[in-house]
Amino acid sequence: MALAIEKKAVSGWLERLLKLGEVIAPTRTPTGDVLFSNIRSGSDVAWNLPNPLHPPKEFVLPQTDPLVQIKRNGQHHEVEAIHDGRRRFLVNARSCDVKGIAFLTRMHEMEPADASYLRRSNNLTIISLACATPCPSGFCICTDSGPFLSDSYDVQLTDLDKSYLIEVGSAKGEAAVAEAQGLFRKASEDEVSQRKRLEETAKHHFGNETCHFASAMRRISTGRVPDILWEKMSDWCLECGGCNVICPTCYCFSVKDLGRDGVWVRCRLRDSCQYAAFTLEASGHNPRPEKKDRMKRRFFHKVSAQYYTRDGAVGCVGCGRCVQVCLGATHMPAVVAAIRKGSWHE
Repeated sequence: MALAIEKKAVSGWLERLLKLGEVIAPTRTPTGDVLFSNIRSGSDVAWNLPNPLHPPKEFVLPQTDPLVQIKRNGQHHEVEAIHDGRRRFLVNARSCDVKGIAFLTRMHEMEPADASYLRRSNNLTIISLACATPCPSGFCICTDSGPFLSDSYDVQLTDLDKSYLIEVGSAKGEAAVAEAQGLFRKASEDEVSQRKRLEETAKHHFGNETCHFASAMRRISTGRVPDILWEKMSDWCLECGGCNVICPTCYCFSVKDLGRDGVWVRCRLRDSCQYAAFTLEASGHNPRPEKKDRMKRRFFHKVSAQYYTRDGAVGCVGCGRCVQVCLGATHMPAVVAAIRKGSWHE
């Protein structure tokens, strides 16, 4: 059953959630940037703004993720796991970011399951906002990641001008709505119809930055992308790692020990597979010494049928962030188009 809540009542709902845990939402910084951050009151949420450049995966997979603490005890060492069991509510996340977190969760559930990640994701309730007006560089419709969702969300909101239509998709979503039952009402048939019309209209808003994966997937999976094409494309890559930093589904990492006063904390640090040293071994051997090898590996992981079969989805949610940050134009739509066509723009 679809519910509805008046916009003026949403802050009251968030105030109740703030009593239960952290509430994270897009906020406007003093310099004008939009970031996902912890809010202090329900009125802090920035609703009608572009999707933040940095995805909210930081709250399930931090840039620096402390895993265990190591202490010296005489001639021995004590190892203690570090637990982050805080309850969190992610509000006003867009469809692509919901799918990005769902992708990361599936990956971290695989054996051996990652307890550190799963503890955070299990304690996170996502209240997403469907995209009635898709972002200009997005292509989520090509990855089944939006603009509206049929699964993966806990609560999905649709902006109906003076109210939000509420769709509950999980037990966590039911619990979040139950915290403020008096603020919700049953949605009318007109509101449900309006939501359906908005979805159909949104699907027709996508422009040139679309990305058709099927043909590229066949070519990559069967090794039919010539090395000369990878080489030409890699010439345009500046190896800045920006695509990895802002991608909702990237999870490459390294491990470092941070020590102080006889105590060490072993941390997982997000890394980039496009850096030359990412696969450098202690022996000095590097299995991917050339940029073209690293680019080939990145897009094989993102687009190939082998990984699609394993992960249940392509490793891209069509958010378009790579289009925004890539200085060399080797973003997802450009590379997939080049693979399909067999040629790279010069």
